[in-house]
Amino acid sequence: MEQWVLWSAALCFAVVFLVKTIPHFYGNAYHNKAVHLVIITENSQQAVEWMIRSYHGWKGAKGKPGKVTCIDTGSTDDTKAILERLKHRFPHLEVLHIDTEQHTDDAIANWLKGQEQGKEKLVVLDLREMETTGEKSKRFLA
Repeated sequence: MEQWVLWSAALCFAVVFLVKTIPHFYGNAYHNKAVHLVIITENSQQAVEWMIRSYHGWKGAKGKPGKVTCIDTGSTDDTKAILERLKHRFPHLEVLHIDTEQHTDDAIANWLKGQEQGKEKLVVLDLREMETTGEKSKRFLA
């Protein structure tokens, strides 16, 4: 009986040791150091709320602050209302609306260039609807 208790204790200590040390060896290889998520939206009501909630949940679980900027390029569905509602829930959410009179890709490119001067690393997600014409869309990819 004493051997069983000793082996159980040794196994518990080994598991705790491995759980504590393995992330230190492999954590840096898979860690994304980006702290600012930029989401470009246009008629993206089905995806935008899920993206924002999951990003804040992921960053909250890691105990690190995360900032989200949503750039709306003229949505005609409920995307604007969803973003305004989420802005009250998440304090690090910033919502920008681009006028349809401007060329949206140029405005987004200029905004991103202005953000590059900061020290934050950006992740850009483009959730805009793609054109249904036969031509492939030429979007700005960051």
